[in-house]
Amino acid sequence: MKKRTKIILGILAALVLLGLVVLLVNLTTKTRNTEPTRIFLPEGTTQEALIDTLHVHSILEEGMNTTVFNFQFSILSSTVRPGSYIISPHMSALSLVRKLRNGQQDPIRLTIGKFRTPEQLNGYLKSKLMHEDFDIPLDSFHLVRPNTYEFYWTVSPEQFMKRMRKEYDTFVLSLHVTPSHSLSLQDIIILASIVEEETNHNPEKPLIASVYLNRLKRGIPLQADPTVKYAVGDFTLRRILNKHLAVESPFNTYLHTGLPPAPICLPSDASVDAVLKAPETDYLYFCASDKMDGTHRFAVTLAEHNRNAAAFHRALNALGIR
Repeated sequence: MKKRTKIILGILAALVLLGLVVLLVNLTTKTRNTEPTRIFLPEGTTQEALIDTLHVHSILEEGMNTTVFNFQFSILSSTVRPGSYIISPHMSALSLVRKLRNGQQDPIRLTIGKFRTPEQLNGYLKSKLMHEDFDIPLDSFHLVRPNTYEFYWTVSPEQFMKRMRKEYDTFVLSLHVTPSHSLSLQDIIILASIVEEETNHNPEKPLIASVYLNRLKRGIPLQADPTVKYAVGDFTLRRILNKHLAVESPFNTYLHTGLPPAPICLPSDASVDAVLKAPETDYLYFCASDKMDGTHRFAVTLAEHNRNAAAFHRALNALGIR
């Protein structure tokens, strides 16, 4: 009897010791990476694919490191949660398992700039996020505000647009558009997109906006070159020719009076502000300066404008720009 008791006690002691060893190994096993490392786990990632990803990024090494992680993951989790995760340097295997099991994603930063078409924006979002079915239509394009945002990699198109509508509503509240303003909010965004494409020189934007507002009030076609580039579909044009002006499109403001039907880009806050705070002027014309420094020359009369335009074209010819 005593002998049997000793055997049982010996087995129990061995099991306790083994448990302590396993616990010690589990607590001391750490990842190999010495820098924060981001991984992407698409929907449907298997445990085997997860292990391969961790190996590719030198987060786990073959042997005990992988065995311990595999064992812990099998015990604590049954599925791989999709997402983008940053693995801290020398993170414990147990902490890594818990992070992945709980889907504790780390957001990614999306910088939305001056996209000119919904197709450009959709392509950008597809390249940065997990889902590939982004299809923001033209009539919702103006809701997207240029800025840098944080999103989870797994954000759905619906969730993305819900956030954009919220951002847009906040932006609208900050504008303080007076009831007496001659343009609707949608028209303000459209005109701001033209101003945005005309110049990167913010100090001139209010004057450019004033020219277009004067033309709208008088029923004069805007004749905005950026709308022609949009109609042609070539945003690299340095020189607008007669063949470009003849392209039939509702966006061609040489052929159609009034504003185009939608923004020709996502305008910055500075351009929107320029439309809202455009000064009262008599200017009806402007063209790029012959100094070729990004500034413009403004004119009240057509004769004055023609002189400015002739000087600019001479500068283009001197530079060999056709």
